[in-house]
Amino acid sequence: MDTSPATDLERAVALLATEYQVLEQRAAIDLIKKTRSGGHRPLVELLLERVPEVTVLKAIAGELGIRFFDPYATTTEFVFDEPIFAMADPQMLRRFVALPLKDTRGRIVIAVANPQDLEMIDYLRSRYKDFGLVLAPKAQIQNRLGYYGSTDMVMPTSFTTASTAPIERASPTIRDAVISKSPVQEWLDMVLERAVSEGASDIHLMFQADRSLLLRFRVDGVLRSQRVPPQVRPIEVIGSIVSRCPTMDAANYREPQDGTFSFEAAGRTVDSRVAMLPQTYGPTVVIRLLDSSAIRTRLDDMGFSQQHIRTLRESMQRAQGTVLAVGPTGSGKSTTLYALLREVNASEKNVLTVENPVEYRLPMIGQTEIRPGLGDRSLTFPRALRTILRLDPDVILVGEIRDQETAEVAMQAAITGHLVLSTLHANSALAAFPRLVNMGLPSYLVAEALSVIISQRLMRKVHECARIDAPTPEEVVQIRKLGFTPPETVAHAVGCNGCNGTGFRGRLAAVEVLTPSPELRNMILEEVPLAGLAEEASKEGFLSIFNDGVRHLASGRTTVAEMTRVLSLEERVSKSGDND
Repeated sequence: MDTSPATDLERAVALLATEYQVLEQRAAIDLIKKTRSGGHRPLVELLLERVPEVTVLKAIAGELGIRFFDPYATTTEFVFDEPIFAMADPQMLRRFVALPLKDTRGRIVIAVANPQDLEMIDYLRSRYKDFGLVLAPKAQIQNRLGYYGSTDMVMPTSFTTASTAPIERASPTIRDAVISKSPVQEWLDMVLERAVSEGASDIHLMFQADRSLLLRFRVDGVLRSQRVPPQVRPIEVIGSIVSRCPTMDAANYREPQDGTFSFEAAGRTVDSRVAMLPQTYGPTVVIRLLDSSAIRTRLDDMGFSQQHIRTLRESMQRAQGTVLAVGPTGSGKSTTLYALLREVNASEKNVLTVENPVEYRLPMIGQTEIRPGLGDRSLTFPRALRTILRLDPDVILVGEIRDQETAEVAMQAAITGHLVLSTLHANSALAAFPRLVNMGLPSYLVAEALSVIISQRLMRKVHECARIDAPTPEEVVQIRKLGFTPPETVAHAVGCNGCNGTGFRGRLAAVEVLTPSPELRNMILEEVPLAGLAEEASKEGFLSIFNDGVRHLASGRTTVAEMTRVLSLEERVSKSGDND
């Protein structure tokens, strides 16, 4: 470059042009010349019009010799620690845009927007004996500072404070968007971003008797309460959510409503589905965060045994039949079906789906969303399925079998040359047979159409901080009650900053996979009760979901308490002989 870079920022501009190649060299030279000639606009502001903020900050961090840190990335490298945060004045931290954190070794690391602010460095040295700095986007630090702070937490303020420090300035697009938002909207943005960063599947908002707002995240299947600033007005929060959903009516909170909206978090677009129900103290709202990783999950990543994987992969090679995933809501049935679809070569086969709603877009696969409640113009599961059968499909995915008509069309398709995948609410693989018969399907159709049934539950997986040692006497009793010999060692949840003190991170599937034998099909045809089916399956070597739970237990992936929590319902059902 014909302009010799002098400042750290100018060297970063050169780096963006020469090594990152996200900026043309001529454009970089022009930017530097403009600011050196006394231009009124700072170099970083000109740069952010051409290059994404994160890319700029990474280059600047490299030139300053420090690391770049994304506060909303799904990483456990740096975590919030309340005692460390409390060592400094929150107002001063907000003024300097500095967020104290702790790394995995317990050392203090402070995320800052301007690491060259000498006044800030002096203040931090007066509060912390030893610390390191990482560079992070200003807006994200400010959001986190607004969220953390226990009793002194305040509503976020608009990011309008001007600064001559080049690294602090946000891009005009970001700044203008934030200025136009109300404090409640900004707080809601923080909640959404925090939920994504913690891996939440749902956000629950509920009015309390004292008119306060109960906020909870569902993480790994368990609800966790979150702090809500006392000045947050619940009705304003609900209004802010509804205003984001084009199909919802902000003037009518007395009727059930649902809608969708998207938002940016952790550097990606997140889709969400909203459901609102009027209740005694005010509307309750649940926001389902649609994690696109569900459509990228493979069978190998879900905790299935190698035998189960072989059975399922063989089933996907068949020309016809039904592969049915059963279990309660939230047991991962849809994720399993998406993983099975990944086993299909969609470039060679015609794969069509009918879903309610279509939550994830799948490449090279035709997807249809049902539209009920429109009278003669309604598109229902049965109507969509009948049309799909005229489109020469090889594989059909039916989002859910919930009524006799859908079940009949799906089962008829399965015995006439199509491979059908679907879900059903049943308590076990064997219970799927009487469940379908009770829906009104003839037993011969059920016996002939079903080729593989998967029953599953999701158990929390212990974090790496778990302790592995011998089971306690109480745990030995619990395992023996299930009819199994206790393993020599089991995992015990401990809890650390990396798992938010829960001792768990992520989930794995406990499953049972049933391939009906000719004997079982004859018993289904004769409508033998569930107890008789279970006895025959056991003779043939069928392993229940408890066997898989104990397998995970013996491998140190989960705890005795977690296994019995998730599978306790299954135990009651098996003892009572209930069909569903």
